[in-house]
Amino acid sequence: MFKRRSSKFLGLLATLALAIVLSACGNSGSGSGSSDDSKTSLGNKEIEIPYIATDNSTPRSLVIAEVLKDAGYDVTTTPVTASGPLYAAVSESKDSFHASGIFPTTDKSYYNKFKSNLTVYDDKHLIDNVRVGLAVPKYEQDIDSISDLKNKDFGESVDWTIQGTDARNGVMKSTKDELDSDNLDKYSLKESSDQDQFKKIQKAYKQQQPIVFTAMEPSWFTKELDAKMLKDPDNIYGNNDQHIDLVFNSDFKEQHPAAYTIATRIADDWSKKDEEKLAKKIFVDNKNPEKVAKDYVDNNDNKVDEWLEDINTK
Repeated sequence: MFKRRSSKFLGLLATLALAIVLSACGNSGSGSGSSDDSKTSLGNKEIEIPYIATDNSTPRSLVIAEVLKDAGYDVTTTPVTASGPLYAAVSESKDSFHASGIFPTTDKSYYNKFKSNLTVYDDKHLIDNVRVGLAVPKYEQDIDSISDLKNKDFGESVDWTIQGTDARNGVMKSTKDELDSDNLDKYSLKESSDQDQFKKIQKAYKQQQPIVFTAMEPSWFTKELDAKMLKDPDNIYGNNDQHIDLVFNSDFKEQHPAAYTIATRIADDWSKKDEEKLAKKIFVDNKNPEKVAKDYVDNNDNKVDEWLEDINTK
């Protein structure tokens, strides 16, 4: 649209005018990927993330919370004691989601109970290859499978008792359902909190005493104790294709479009190795969980930039 002139001055004016026109077009939102109109909006800025404060749910949940705060959200993270309260909390609030759904089997009953108010993101999983079931210390060399629990000497040594956790965890429901089966027909399941379970298992380890307990991996808990997950040939706890997914209130995406995008991007890109390192800092080294999560976000600028790409953070 500009004719070439011999004057360098006029040439500079033309270049400047073109730059202004292009800039105006970009700000108008017509065809420019950098315009505010083409970016995903925050929506409602209030967000609630419940999480289980005693397992690997802690680092992944708090990291997601820190990234959402960087995007401009007001995030409340609430520790809960078991899976049941997680699903109840998310089903009741359109501002809520959690990062601890164990599927397709372990949390199935809780999901089914509240499914009219829930949606699961499983295009990619936060964590793959999850195992849920029963475990023993590795020094129990003769116990490798749930079927081995029928061994009379071992059964009597643990008083035919499985050391459980909070009754509202999916693994507890699966175990209760199998107490009358051939492998576990003599056993009873002892309920307790996660903290009490860990203390009792820790005590057994220190004294090299026999014990069988509910567990899952990957988990800082089984890793720190060097526990042995028992083989489950009858698929009492589902097949070996368990995984961990984000579970949203069914209205969350509409109410918080950018937060949904950010959280699912993190799920697509989440590192199990990173999570294990963060869990060790929190649960073994006793570091402040929020600080551990914030340090991770501060030290991973490239990841965070990708998670926040094309998000309108105003």
